[in-house]
Amino acid sequence: MLKQLITTKLYHASPQEVVKYSREYGIPIHVQDATSILDFIKKEKIDPFKEKDRLITFKFIEKNIGKKEADQAYQLLYRLAKEYQLDNWL
Repeated sequence: MLKQLITTKLYHASPQEVVKYSREYGIPIHVQDATSILDFIKKEKIDPFKEKDRLITFKFIEKNIGKKEADQAYQLLYRLAKEYQLDNWL
């Protein structure tokens, strides 16, 4: 149930929410970048709990926003998963 809740939140996030969180965690991006990431996630039906889907998403970020941002996003995801004791889901 928690996985479904997380996935639903991801699919319903607004670009402004993504920008807000990106700034909070030190990975500032523009609304346009957030929009393209969310559009990509929805179009490709990304499952954040599948390694293959996460890697595809990080490659998209690297190609369209930057390598530094993709690396930071990757590190942040795993740091947050560990912090909330969800790292076994990744």
